[in-house]
Amino acid sequence: MNHESQSDSAARITVRALVLGMATILATFYYVIQIAQRQGSGSYVHAQYPMAAFMPFVAWLFFNTLLKVLVPRFALRRAELLTIFAMTWIVATIPAWVGPWASKLASPSQFATNENQWVETFFGHLPWHLFPSTTSVVIDYFWYGLPQGMSAPWGAWIWPVVAWLGVAVAVVVFGFCLLVLFQRQWQVAEKLTYPLAQMPLDLTRGFDGPRRLFGVYRNKIFWIGFGVVFFPQLYNIATYFSPGLPPLEVFWTYYIFQLEDGLFTGYIRVMPLMLMVIYLCPVDILGSMLLFHWIAFFKQAAMKRFGTPDLGFSGVSAEGMFTEGQLILKTESHGALVFLFFWSLWIARDHLRKVWKQVRSGDGRQGEVYRVAVIGLVTSVACVLIFASYLGLSLPLAAGVFVLMTIAYFMTVKLLAASGCAYIYADRPYMKGESFFTELIGSIYISPQRLVPFKIFTSYIFFGHFTIPAWPAMGHLTRIFSFGSQPGRITALVLIAFPVGFLTAVWAILDLSYDEGATLYLGERHTWFYDGITTLLQNPVVPNIGKWLLWAIGFAEAGFITMLRARFHWFPIHPIGLIFQSTHAAWWYWVNFLLIFIIKLTLLRYGGVKAYVAGKPFFYGLGIGYVAGVIVSTFVDTIWFPSAGHRVHAW
Repeated sequence: MNHESQSDSAARITVRALVLGMATILATFYYVIQIAQRQGSGSYVHAQYPMAAFMPFVAWLFFNTLLKVLVPRFALRRAELLTIFAMTWIVATIPAWVGPWASKLASPSQFATNENQWVETFFGHLPWHLFPSTTSVVIDYFWYGLPQGMSAPWGAWIWPVVAWLGVAVAVVVFGFCLLVLFQRQWQVAEKLTYPLAQMPLDLTRGFDGPRRLFGVYRNKIFWIGFGVVFFPQLYNIATYFSPGLPPLEVFWTYYIFQLEDGLFTGYIRVMPLMLMVIYLCPVDILGSMLLFHWIAFFKQAAMKRFGTPDLGFSGVSAEGMFTEGQLILKTESHGALVFLFFWSLWIARDHLRKVWKQVRSGDGRQGEVYRVAVIGLVTSVACVLIFASYLGLSLPLAAGVFVLMTIAYFMTVKLLAASGCAYIYADRPYMKGESFFTELIGSIYISPQRLVPFKIFTSYIFFGHFTIPAWPAMGHLTRIFSFGSQPGRITALVLIAFPVGFLTAVWAILDLSYDEGATLYLGERHTWFYDGITTLLQNPVVPNIGKWLLWAIGFAEAGFITMLRARFHWFPIHPIGLIFQSTHAAWWYWVNFLLIFIIKLTLLRYGGVKAYVAGKPFFYGLGIGYVAGVIVSTFVDTIWFPSAGHRVHAW
């Protein structure tokens, strides 16, 4: 390990940083859930490392620099900034989870009608013991707001909050222990680059030195990149006060293009945050994401032109409907994902054997850590399965769901550590194993009394939505901090941050709902979910050999690509592109991949690694400038436009 890496890993977690991290979570969630939703000024949770984490980090960077200049004795040290960064990242996706969580728990009794037939089809199988009370005081006022002077019925939500938080903490503990076991394999043997950890390390490097401006902030190229994005945002903020001025929307607007009467439809958006993080992404991964996006693009066009093969897909997912063409691509991708998971276990076999020997012997500090991690794995799995049984699932079905969910989460975190693309997600229909059971195995083999809790267990109610809580951040913690020197402090960081974040977000969303009515903020997707349950119960899905063949094709494609990469070191294609071919990252942000691919290829070809390193400050400047502009806009909206904010960040 070089001197710089040793400096990075020596960062110590302090009590002051933990307290400030909790305060930052409280302030951030209050803004994101309460103020921003009332203003309509933005949606800040759309990535595995979302704006809800990046905004407070950038705010702390600037504020702490000011402290260092004015009152140096109160300035935070670099390790404390990194602690706050890690804590906010662990919980940053929770605001996007608690909205669907609360709305779905409060929906069945409120929106059941004779027409949708919810009562007849699934009410008898819902796990009502994990829902809030269905009285009008609890449910009606949640959706339409409380009468003036009446207090919110907090007591009705205590048990659902305790139960769902409890199982969520078990999943967090499971993920943390699993990632601890694979830490050395990923960092030492496979040499994953961890771009999303490299970024905060670079942005805080030199902070503890004597200079007022340090590290990357002394680089003129950084400030050029900063200005390219920040000053257009300042101009846009000026248009808030002069509506006649035309806004500059190059960094904030999606451009849709259509060819041949809609046969080819695509999206173009240049996202500064995306440019910043994927500049750190390996070139082969960038090229593979581009290649498979365009292959998927033409697959979709071919299915539109010549018709979609009738494989019997129902299209009923946990959170809405997918077309048969979309499910064909997603089934192929899931087969590839499962292959890559087993390949990850295979190449880690020697490491896992060493881990098991150390667990059995318990020798040394590392052996003790691994032994505790294995105990944590077993205990947390038992807690999840007990909860699933309490929900109404059979043990085999619950175990199958949790295994498939683990595969999807584990591989998303690993590929995030390899690529740095914060906008990659596991495909939603397969993220928690739902479509694997309903489409491939067939919902016809799951009884209604098991199918309904199964749908609850695989929905956004259980541990987040397509932005995964905690796991992506935990996968990067051991790159930011040395787990070997402070395992207890890192564990405490996780176990403090997550419950604080969940409880804060739940309080904020319930308070907002009972104050003004959830119908204003939580949309209509809660009814889609229960309509999907009704559709699936009334139209059971029968397995089809064609679906399995499609899944096996994806499995084999990933295997073939992996074999070529293992045999020929120069082979440039990575299976990550196949796995994420039909997700948002590929479809909405492909232009960013193309731009960075061309830029990095040019720099490396004509200037080598030196030119690539010299270019990093510019792209850091783009990202910091974008976030700084969003922060300034939020302050302006809060002061001058508290009820009519300006939407400055979304997808």
